[in-house]
Amino acid sequence: MTGTSAGHLQCGRENLIKLLPRRPLDMHKGGRGRLLVAGGSEHYPGAPALSALGALRSGAGVVTLLSLPLVCAACAARLPEAVCRSAENMEDWLELALAEASSYSAAVIGPGLGRSEAAQNFVAGMWERWPRPLVVDGDGLFALAQRGDALSSRRDAVLTPHEGEAARLLGTISEAVRGGRREAVRKLADRWGGTVLLKGHGTLVACGGDPIIHRLDWGGPELAVPGSGDVLSGCIGSLLASGLEPLDAARLGGALHGMAGERLAGDGVDGVLASEIAGAIRLVLHELRRAAV
Repeated sequence: MTGTSAGHLQCGRENLIKLLPRRPLDMHKGGRGRLLVAGGSEHYPGAPALSALGALRSGAGVVTLLSLPLVCAACAARLPEAVCRSAENMEDWLELALAEASSYSAAVIGPGLGRSEAAQNFVAGMWERWPRPLVVDGDGLFALAQRGDALSSRRDAVLTPHEGEAARLLGTISEAVRGGRREAVRKLADRWGGTVLLKGHGTLVACGGDPIIHRLDWGGPELAVPGSGDVLSGCIGSLLASGLEPLDAARLGGALHGMAGERLAGDGVDGVLASEIAGAIRLVLHELRRAAV
């Protein structure tokens, strides 16, 4: 890493290469990590599927989608590599997830979940009771903002807000976050206790209790497309499930996502699809592993 100012580190490729999960010749799919992705709703059926796709393209061994039957059906049609667990009533999701928690290495919650009372209850329950590392994105962050006063901190969580979501969590406005990104990511990390990846130009990553703020300078406007954040959450979730620490998973996942965007931007910054970003992550991983040899 290269220091850019006091308490501020810019991540370099050589440091990221050291974080790549090991891939022994005799490994099996379980050794890649088992990830639960919980999200989706009638209006946003594609978001958790994109998160699952991001996880699989990032090297996850088993990805299970927990969602409504209609969301699972849509995902199965487009992504047969994912496992599906469905329940019509969101009120049943928490107990389903907790009953099978030992089967997973980590979870992603929030993509396309919606903002209903049931969704907020699910997120709050997972935050307080889920025994594995956890990524919270999208509507999961809305739920944390709504229930924040009643929730404790947890060090094994990764939050991935954009500036608007960060503002809601901090009780301020997006412009205030944009004008003080370092202060915002630091406040969020200290409040929630885990790792926070603040998306945007010059993505920032901070960990609760650690004074260092990490900056990721890969990627640009090609990443500002629907579903891009869902792919990122799946990528980070995959790395968490592989055994990386939350800070390392967030730094490497954010970098892979940005590098994937840069590959695609070679053909223009417009018209990029989130699914294409996920596909490019695999190619970036291949390049980094070749550079490590």
